[in-house]
Amino acid sequence: MDLAAELNIRTISDAHAQLCDALKSGAPIVVTVPPEAVADLTFVQLMEAARRSTDERGGTLSLSRPAEGGLLETLRRGGFLEAAESRQFWLMDSGDQ
Repeated sequence: MDLAAELNIRTISDAHAQLCDALKSGAPIVVTVPPEAVADLTFVQLMEAARRSTDERGGTLSLSRPAEGGLLETLRRGGFLEAAESRQFWLMDSGDQ
């Protein structure tokens, strides 16, 4: 599932619709966030909610590559990388280091 480079409150409805469609399919979901993406907390909250929903249903939601650029900065500022589970999802950090 490829997302747009602008992931903020003005454009979040598009990403939400894409995620809802993907969740309905029941298939594993791999989300591609462009390296140049500009993301705000709205996008992070959407992904966190989708991740929890997918986990509850026994499904799989992952990123195609670790968060970088503007998304990574938003995650850091918002404190979303403090928990090991969050680091594993957003940074693909296995904790083996």
